[in-house]
Amino acid sequence: MKKFVFSLALLISGISFSGTCHWIKNPNFYVKKEIDLINSTNLKGNVYCDIDNDFLTYYIGTGNLEIGLLYNEKEKKELTYENIMNILLDFEGDIAKLLPSNISSRALKDKPQFYTYRLYIYDAKQNDTFMFFKYILDTTKHDGDWKMYYNSEIFSKMNNNVVDLFQKNGYGPTEDIVY
Repeated sequence: MKKFVFSLALLISGISFSGTCHWIKNPNFYVKKEIDLINSTNLKGNVYCDIDNDFLTYYIGTGNLEIGLLYNEKEKKELTYENIMNILLDFEGDIAKLLPSNISSRALKDKPQFYTYRLYIYDAKQNDTFMFFKYILDTTKHDGDWKMYYNSEIFSKMNNNVVDLFQKNGYGPTEDIVY
């Protein structure tokens, strides 16, 4: 029984951080393009490994390509307001590198309507990873249209000034969390 419990604990603790994470099988043209961008750029974050041991670079729903980026996994810094804001700036810089600019003009008409970028942060204090922010690019709008969201569960536990600051800067709350 002890062996079973130990094995189960080992399995659960290794889900997000195991070295067995892989790209999805048979990615379509647009997912391949994102994977190419990820592999050819120097990102500050790592691609998030979901609970199915897939790198979060795949479709969720119709016309919505999702990319998850993980930060603070190696540094294990305390999640102060300042550190979270610095991670958010790194995330925005990484998104700029991953915008789908590597798609030929003839393939543009079939590209996903939405590119959703999710920001995951490792919290060393809790020894766990949480989704903090979600940015959505609507590619059907001229010059793109961005919607930005904060994880309402996490930020509801913080000072109301933080939530007010996000809302004043165009962020909305979300409970759409993917692990």
